[in-house]
Amino acid sequence: MITYGYVKSHTYTNDGTLYVKVRIPSVHGPYHKSDAKGKTIRNYVPDDRLPEYPSLLLPYIPHEGEVVALCSINDSNSEWMVIGLTGGSYSGGVTNI
Repeated sequence: MITYGYVKSHTYTNDGTLYVKVRIPSVHGPYHKSDAKGKTIRNYVPDDRLPEYPSLLLPYIPHEGEVVALCSINDSNSEWMVIGLTGGSYSGGVTNI
């Protein structure tokens, strides 16, 4: 299964593996808690507790707010891997008029 999420940060391990901290809205809640507009959020995970997912080689290091694609690497959808960049980014409150 493939899903999408917002990059919050990234780290490298000593062996050169890139790990990306990603907020998946359907799993971890909205990008900013204020995006809920006063509604109760039962599944909101604070940024410092978001999981870091291993990543395939990307054309560049993603910046905070960029949208990445993640792929489940097991049948239970409990482990994910960042597989690519979508070119999109978070833009709170922007609407087409």
